[in-house]
Amino acid sequence: MRTFIALLFNDEIKNKIYDYLEEVEEMSESGNFSSFDNLHLTILYLGEISPAMVEKVKTKLQEIVFHKFNYETEKLGFFKKGQNKRIVYLGVKKSYNLESLYNFVTFKLKEVGLNFPTEKYTPHITLGRQVTLISDDDLFQIKTENQIIEANRISIMESTRIDGELTYIERHNIPLK
Repeated sequence: MRTFIALLFNDEIKNKIYDYLEEVEEMSESGNFSSFDNLHLTILYLGEISPAMVEKVKTKLQEIVFHKFNYETEKLGFFKKGQNKRIVYLGVKKSYNLESLYNFVTFKLKEVGLNFPTEKYTPHITLGRQVTLISDDDLFQIKTENQIIEANRISIMESTRIDGELTYIERHNIPLK
């Protein structure tokens, strides 16, 4: 089962984020854009793991005692993937709480034998993959309004295809205190 750990949004926040996504899509020649229901902030991508490992992950994450907190979105940006392809995202301000949550999750999951590349955590909300922009500069002309988002639970997500469509399903969540 392809799995990741995420923070999810309420529909009001998703609507605002999706508005930006639609603007990006309009100024793009091509790309694979996130569906409304799939919008999220990834804490940690686990990849393909067995159902038994998912249960271990669930048990370990329940050991985390973490308080609810707010985090804030920023402007649009992209990671280059190949010559003309981009991963376009809505940035998220780095914060002590997000970094700490990432570190706690990583530490706990190493205890069950999962290992992750030691990368710096760059919080972002993916809007589209393999995006070919008409102009990189146009992307930065889209005005975004910083959103304050409450993190109130950690979600264990499954990435699957249903009727050919990429679908993210919340399999379990751990409420933050």
